[in-house]
Amino acid sequence: MAEWERVRLDEVIALNVDAVPVTATTSYNIVGVLNRGRGLLFRAPIAGDETSYKTLNRIRPNQIVYSRLKAFEGAITVAPNDLGEVYASQEFPTFTCGERLLPEYIRLLTTTKSLWEQLQALSTGMGGRRERVKPVDFLTIKIALPALTEQRRVIDVMAAVDAQIATLDSEAATVRHLLRCALSDHFESVLGRQFPIEDLCSHVVGGIWGSPEGENEVDVLALGPRIYAPATTGFVTDGSPVRSFTQKQVERRLVQPDDIVLERSGGSPEQPVGRVVIAGSGLPPCIPTDFQRLMRPNVEKVEPRYLFWRLQHDWNAGLTRSFSRRTTGITNLSVKDYIARAVPVPDRNEQRAIISVADAIDLSLSEITNELARLRTIRSALLKSLLNQEIEIPESYDVVFEGVS
Repeated sequence: MAEWERVRLDEVIALNVDAVPVTATTSYNIVGVLNRGRGLLFRAPIAGDETSYKTLNRIRPNQIVYSRLKAFEGAITVAPNDLGEVYASQEFPTFTCGERLLPEYIRLLTTTKSLWEQLQALSTGMGGRRERVKPVDFLTIKIALPALTEQRRVIDVMAAVDAQIATLDSEAATVRHLLRCALSDHFESVLGRQFPIEDLCSHVVGGIWGSPEGENEVDVLALGPRIYAPATTGFVTDGSPVRSFTQKQVERRLVQPDDIVLERSGGSPEQPVGRVVIAGSGLPPCIPTDFQRLMRPNVEKVEPRYLFWRLQHDWNAGLTRSFSRRTTGITNLSVKDYIARAVPVPDRNEQRAIISVADAIDLSLSEITNELARLRTIRSALLKSLLNQEIEIPESYDVVFEGVS
């Protein structure tokens, strides 16, 4: 197997910026670039008289584009070949591939950790003090460049994997919609005696980040702001930091099976706070942080999973928005007002019927998202092996690719 040539980007791509003058009477479709090579972010259109920019960069199909400011986060992609008329600020330089490099091939490279690390190395500093990655520096990055025929084989193999991922993504979206509809059908028509949410709980306590200095006694997991599993139920504690707390803090906040943790802070205007997760068995010792509230359903008054699905419906339907306030860029849920809200509680048989339907759909969603996670892991390993020439795609497979293209 011949070693692939290593080239600098300026040998195979060229800076090609189409700066368009902004006119007050024109509307512009604006895009950004998602981190970790996840593609373009399509934003709301803006009118020319709504921006202070004198020019905008037109992003054209199959062009490489990155964020000069967020390059260290892997904010780089290749525009799709069916891209319509879209624009970005001058912070998003664009490049065109030469004859030796296929856009689809470098699009794959933009999804790799090795390229993100090179961009990170070019972006010195920390946080808001990071320097922008200039195009002249970006073009010094080196990549392994196979022949065009080998580039096409890698593209075709990965396209087959990505098509399966897209299919599972679509299936997961369909099941999530089904779950939302099922919850809506049940909770918008359910009858029963009305109870404030707080009266359905035997214990509601705020989270905390750590104990006062000098009073450290117990080390436990402090659930971070991203504690949620890919599906609706269950915790993800991998990556949660271990912090020190006093024994009293832990005793009041230690999460137990069937406890509900409510997100109270950090949501966006488009997706309000108020998301919930319910604890299962086998959870390691952990407590909520200040981003969350711990709620312990009173089993004498309500089935824990009925209350969980009730609160999940509130979040899905955006009902928590009216109890939220946005200050200094952060959305906070007024937990006191929210849990004072009365909800109907039907008899136990109806509660369990609702739980049965929702749990069955959620189980299907969990199976799909678990399969998606496995496939994405396989994709990453496969692409890395192909790019490192640990796996070779024989020429005999060309006819196979032609048959499925």
